[in-house]
Amino acid sequence: MVAGTGLLGALGLTAGLLPAYEPPAIGAATVAGSWVDHRGGSLVFTSDGRVTASGVGVHDPDDDPSAASHQCTGPGTWSYEPGHNVRTQEVRIHVPGCSWPAWSVGGTHRKPWIYQHIGHPDSGKRYQLRKAADGS
Repeated sequence: MVAGTGLLGALGLTAGLLPAYEPPAIGAATVAGSWVDHRGGSLVFTSDGRVTASGVGVHDPDDDPSAASHQCTGPGTWSYEPGHNVRTQEVRIHVPGCSWPAWSVGGTHRKPWIYQHIGHPDSGKRYQLRKAADGS
């Protein structure tokens, strides 16, 4: 039954009956507001390019997603880069003392999130923050 479901799903994608996943195109207006992780860490983005980090994890490339190398707190700046398509859009964040690569975008239009791969991108491990429901 599982194999049959997988086969039908693959055929549906190949035939174009099922759309492939694409992250939402968020834009700078969507970035503005509060984003939170699973432990209560947050990034608060303002529309004028400022950001405040509070307990946001910084992961070394070989880290386990449940264990950040340290927590980042402080003010900084941010920018949104649309990329060539929705898969290459990025949010760049600079907070002194915190070293993050650009954040990628995932989720849906209703529930977007930003994330970073932990370890090799094919590992499936990532650290993500979701947009807070109130958008503040």
